[in-house]
Amino acid sequence: MFVTPTSLPHLLRPGDYATAEWYAQEIQLMRRTWHVVGTTCELARDGDFLTTDITGVAVQIRNFGGQLKALSNVCSHRHCLISSQAAGNSPRMRCQYHGWEFQADGRTGRIPEPKNFVPIEREKLCLPNYALAVVGQLVFVNLSTNPPPIQEFLGADFHDFLESRFGTPWHMSLKWAPSYPANWKVPIENSLEAYHIPAVHPKTFKVDPGEERSEHLLLPHRTAFFARLPFGAHSGIDAWFQKFEGQVVRWLGHPNTRDYSQHHVFPNLLFSFTDAMSLCHCIMPVSPDSSRAVVRQFGRPPAGNGVLSRTLGKSLSRTWGRLTAAINRHILKEDLTMFRSIQQGLERSPHRGVLGRCEERLHAFQHYLLSNIPSEPQGPAL
Repeated sequence: MFVTPTSLPHLLRPGDYATAEWYAQEIQLMRRTWHVVGTTCELARDGDFLTTDITGVAVQIRNFGGQLKALSNVCSHRHCLISSQAAGNSPRMRCQYHGWEFQADGRTGRIPEPKNFVPIEREKLCLPNYALAVVGQLVFVNLSTNPPPIQEFLGADFHDFLESRFGTPWHMSLKWAPSYPANWKVPIENSLEAYHIPAVHPKTFKVDPGEERSEHLLLPHRTAFFARLPFGAHSGIDAWFQKFEGQVVRWLGHPNTRDYSQHHVFPNLLFSFTDAMSLCHCIMPVSPDSSRAVVRQFGRPPAGNGVLSRTLGKSLSRTWGRLTAAINRHILKEDLTMFRSIQQGLERSPHRGVLGRCEERLHAFQHYLLSNIPSEPQGPAL
């Protein structure tokens, strides 16, 4: 059931999806929040590293002898990116340009030809060190100097849920990094309603589950959508998927609930769950009219009481994970086809917009943004 009894105002103006002034305010908000930047399975070995850009800040997440650290990925010598690789492994954090090395605390290590830098003020050359937290296998980073505890940011109950649904031995079956030709809020808001399903997903889901088969949760820092799958009796790929997933889940020794949930942790984290799958979708702004994302999906491991042997159970789990990853990627690509048109419409719209009751999660998200933007941006925003 929906929470609100009437339609709702569209709180953000079209210009709030396109102007540099509003975008700059949102970036300040983004720099105070937690972002999913990787997983422990991607950083399992000493020397494993990932690099990313968080609102224009270059960050390297690295395994230093079993300790995960998040440091600036910009060398304090001559400002080159320490590494341009998205992921890799190296014995030392060493700048690709002149070979300066850095330690886990950000301090300089070996400097080639150190006599050329006497006297050297090593404290001033220390790399910024960013807050890092691990939930299950998900690695979060926060750029602010005094971030809220990750349990407080996620909420204690949801934090524990993520611990279990992304924990060991769940295995990653998809890592995909799409670019979106739209403001970062466009793909997020698209994920917060099922109203678009008949038009955008006619061969996959086909139908919106509707109010009777939907339940919305509206919290100050998170919203959620719950439904029983499949969305409709004749919903194409979704119905086929549910028929076989139920059997796979039983073979793996888990209950087949057919429950689906999708959660939005403000401002930019999306999570989806079925009996056999956990998916994390982190969307990052790139410019007022473009964004990027990293989608990571994890598959459920076999339980000890499954009907299959341990070896067959693991093989089935990974095979099903690859198949569902392909389906989810296909569905996300269907959404992606709309983003450019949505962005172009926002940049030209003479309307303020309106939200139906089924779009109340968008209203909650927009209310959060308006409540947390540091100040009213200057400049035109229709």
